[in-house]
Parts: sequence; structure tokens; C-alpha cells
Amino acid sequence: MKPQYRHYAGLFVATLLLAACGKNSGEGAGDNPKQATADTTAVVRVVTDVVKAGPFEDWGEYAADLRGSDDAVLTAPAPGGGRVAKISRVGVTVAKGQALCDIDSDLYEAQFKQAESAVELAQGELDRSKNNVSEGYVGKAVLDKAQLDYQGARVALLQAKRAYEDSRCQAPFAGVLVSRSIEEFQSVPPGAPTVRIAALERLEAVVSIPESEARGFREGQKARFNLLQPDAKPVEGSLTSLDRAVQASNRVVTARVALPNPNGTLRPGMIGRVSILRARHDRAMVVASQSVLRLQNGTAVMRVRDGRAETVPVTLGPARGDSVVVTSGLSAGDRIITVGAFQVSDGTKVSY
Repeated sequence: MKPQYRHYAGLFVATLLLAACGKNSGEGAGDNPKQATADTTAVVRVVTDVVKAGPFEDWGEYAADLRGSDDAVLTAPAPGGGRVAKISRVGVTVAKGQALCDIDSDLYEAQFKQAESAVELAQGELDRSKNNVSEGYVGKAVLDKAQLDYQGARVALLQAKRAYEDSRCQAPFAGVLVSRSIEEFQSVPPGAPTVRIAALERLEAVVSIPESEARGFREGQKARFNLLQPDAKPVEGSLTSLDRAVQASNRVVTARVALPNPNGTLRPGMIGRVSILRARHDRAMVVASQSVLRLQNGTAVMRVRDGRAETVPVTLGPARGDSVVVTSGLSAGDRIITVGAFQVSDGTKVSY
């Protein structure tokens, strides 16, 4: 019988131990499991900043290339072209009407003088026809033909004059010969480029502005041009021209920025970046771009209140560099997370 007593005693001891374990585990859980979970939440270290209202300049920035305020590429005379007998060197300063090349200019000069004589003859015939009609010697049809012949002679004269000027690469304005496409003794076809002339005292930066941004610009706005060189200084200018039509091929609007060039450091064909001042804001809520969260349903920032993070939906305005304007959702004095926003969620304890 003694072994049977030992069996019952062991069961009694095991029951007491299980009851004690159950009691201890109940005391640790408490009556509020959620409160226990919150008390054990880890604190996340973040970097924050206080939102301030201050001035902000909204600049649009675009790629641009330079051209002279007056800029022209001349072409070889039509319809015959010719052979180059002389060409000026690049870089020379030229006056309006100055000849910069000689492409069979003697031939085109002769044709020009012939056209002048033809106009004189046609003018004389027209005058005689007017007198004869007024005296009643001939009918009006004769006068009509004389007027037609005179106009045809004038057209031929203008064409001959243009060909003669092109054969001499005659400068249409004062400037500098900035490049040439022909060499001496070369035969050039009609209409081929010969020389390029530009006025360098003032230049134009030509930019293409996307259609969606064009409404924010108007003539007279402040602008600056920066060459794509680390040591280049910006050149201040202004927006002087903005096309009223959008290019159908790429949905952009062409704009031109006038730039001074007193030292001649800028040259046509250079490329750089143009910044145009769209607007100034006296009191704007500006935050670091890295603090903005791009979510499926919009944009937001993480604000810190009472030591915990909370999601705040925001509406964004213009951006510049690593800063962006918040137009709604924040107030001056709000503390937002600038580094570590992706590591927290609503209710997360944070330190900074």
C-alpha cells in the first residue's frame, strides 16, 4: 500500500505547482493587454525641424542655348551658286552692308545691272502707254500689259539684287562674323550656308518651357543665365519674348531671355541653364523635400506631437533645390520629421 500513497502525493504536488504558475502569469498580463503593449513600444530616434513661415522665390529652370540679339546665317546666291574667290576670317567686326565673301560676284553684279535696265525700259513703256490711252490712241488692254511687264521687271530686279548681295555675303546688320561654312576656291550650290553674323553686345538665351508651366511666365520677369561651367558667374537678364502658341510636336512654348554681354565672354552657340523668377512669396511654409512622403493617396509629412509621430496630409506648391513649399496642412511652429519618417507610423514614440 505504501507505493499507492506515494502516487497520490505526487499528483497533489503537481496540481499545486500548475495553479501557482497560472496565478503568476495572470498577474503579469494585467487587465489591459493594449496598455501593456504600448508601454513596451520602442522609441525611434529621428531628426526633426520646426516649420517656419518666410520668404520664398519660385524660379523655373530650363536648358538654353545662346544666339545674338541679331543673328543671321547667309546663303549662297540662287539660282546658280558659284565658286568662292574670297572669304573673310572668323571674328572680324563688320559694318552693315559690308561684303564678307566673293562668290562669282561679277556675274551677279552684271545680272543686277541688267535687271535695273529692264526696269527702266518697262517704266518708260508704261508711261507711254498711259499717255496713249489718255489720248485715245490705244485701248486699255495695252496699258494693262505695260503694267504687267513693269511689275515683272521689278520682281526680276529684286531677285537679282538679292543674288548679288548673297554673292558678296553682304552683312544685313553690324556685328561679328562668328562662323563660316565655306572656304576659298570651293564651289557652293545655291542656297548653301556661307557665313553666320551675330550682334554680340546683347545676346538671347532661347528656352523651351513645358506647356504646363508656361502660364506662370510673362514678359519682363527677372532671369539669369548660367554656363555649364563650375567657375562661371551668372548673367542677369530679363524675359523679353514668350510665344503665344504651343508647339504641337513636343508641347512646349519658346521663350527668349535678353542678356548683356559687355565683356564679350558669352558667344552664340553656348549652352547653359536659364532661371526665370515666376513669383515671390513673403510668408511660405518651406520644408525639406526629403521630409515629404509620396503615398498612394497623396503627399504627407510626419509631425511630432507629445513625443509621438502622426501622419499629416499636405498639399505641395513650388519647389526649388531640396526645398518645397507646403500650401496646406502645416502651420508655423509645427515640428516635422526630416530624417527617419519612413521608420515610424502613427503613434510611434520618437526622440530627437
